[in-house]
Amino acid sequence: MDITIKSLTMSIVITGLLLGAGCVKAQQVSYSGSIQYATGSYFFDESTQSFSLANGLNISGDNITVSFNVPFIVQNSPWLSYGVAGYIPTGGPDHKTVRDSSGHGQGQGGQDGRNKLFSTAKEPNNMRNKMSDDPVVLPDTSNYKQSSFGDPNVYMNLKLYSSASEATSLQLNSGLKIPLADPTNGFGTGEWDYGLGLSLSQRLGNFFVLADFMKWWFGDLPDLELKDPLTYTVGVSKMLGTGKWMINTTYSGYTEIISGYEPPRTLNLGLGYFLSQRVSLNGTMGVGLSESSSDFSLGLGWMIRL
Repeated sequence: MDITIKSLTMSIVITGLLLGAGCVKAQQVSYSGSIQYATGSYFFDESTQSFSLANGLNISGDNITVSFNVPFIVQNSPWLSYGVAGYIPTGGPDHKTVRDSSGHGQGQGGQDGRNKLFSTAKEPNNMRNKMSDDPVVLPDTSNYKQSSFGDPNVYMNLKLYSSASEATSLQLNSGLKIPLADPTNGFGTGEWDYGLGLSLSQRLGNFFVLADFMKWWFGDLPDLELKDPLTYTVGVSKMLGTGKWMINTTYSGYTEIISGYEPPRTLNLGLGYFLSQRVSLNGTMGVGLSESSSDFSLGLGWMIRL
């Protein structure tokens, strides 16, 4: 899974908090967006390149923020499913092969009646298990390229505690994915996803520390069970110079999502810039630390208070 998406979102959240610090409390509307490129083989025999563009609106009151965004996705394979928490290497229309190759299936992977994209499929030579490094072999996608809108996502954040100086904040977070995208092309799973969690932020002079934990409940594909993981992100940011620049690093991970496969973990380095009291930009570079993560990713995010 590509958790640079999550880390980029967290960077936008950090800059949003800093943009709002010291402002008169009132209902605020802001526009946020992001673009991201990711590449990696995950645990497949061929690499997948993904590009996503997300646009959203955020409505904030004194203690609550509601956000809505819709991603547009371009991929050169259908093997990744885009979800509320990022890319998941489900195998898309060949997800039965992923299940069988994990060593928990009932037979060899390959084509079944649900594969609507290909008439033939390669079968892996060896069954995969937790200790195996053999890639999952899927049909050739050298001439494949698809683009479409992904599933809309809705987030709600409730401030549970804030110190008088607003240096310390505890927040309750929730997320919901609405299954409207076509799962056969890797633009969704066709199921509802929802999550609930907590985040703690602390400002220490020019440093900003953030810890985020979230429990997700993922809907299953017809032949592949997706476990309900716990996600975690810890990050440290530092304001530079006159306060217009910010550098940050985050480490993100998940507990097991697909049985038999190492869960995703990603290390990210980001740079933020405050153009004004209303506009901020964030750039993020990520490196995957496990087989379920992209090998490399780049992202750019922005937030504009309207």
